[in-house]
Amino acid sequence: MICWRIEWLDRVSSTMDVAAERAQRGAPAGTVIVADEQTAGRGREGRRWFAPAGTSLLFTVIARPPLAVVQNPMLSVAIAERVAAALMPLTGLPITIKEPNDLMVNGRKLAGILCQSRITRDQVDYLLIGIGLNVNIPPDQLPLPTATSLLAETGRVFDRHALLDAVLHSLRELPGVWDLQ
Repeated sequence: MICWRIEWLDRVSSTMDVAAERAQRGAPAGTVIVADEQTAGRGREGRRWFAPAGTSLLFTVIARPPLAVVQNPMLSVAIAERVAAALMPLTGLPITIKEPNDLMVNGRKLAGILCQSRITRDQVDYLLIGIGLNVNIPPDQLPLPTATSLLAETGRVFDRHALLDAVLHSLRELPGVWDLQ
């Protein structure tokens, strides 16, 4: 069973950057880097991920799975499915997945998932699972008209700690990811 080691930080360049540094220094699988604010958050294909301080759930989980798991082209989709499964009962929202890594509500982006790995000599050094979830961003502060937040969709403010707990609990169900090397 995976044991979460959560480090909640005020402000970082990117939770992926901090997690990569921790992973390179030997942080174990289950280390979770969470930030209230990112100054250089990023998404797929080098896109920038913007969220006002304290409004979103921005975190990266370190995993150390077997190589076959990282090479599975459906890994991002499986992660998205687990995140959606955690959020739907808490929010009542009809969350869909736009492959390979976006969570959508009513055609607008609610969350993004970014996976990065370092492989040396056919072995996974680490896998980073980065998740950015728009939680309590008011509609007038959303960075793009194609974005949304839990607050914008429901009119309710959500506890980011409770959402993190639910998502981490659901991520435990990812097949093979937590089979430690």
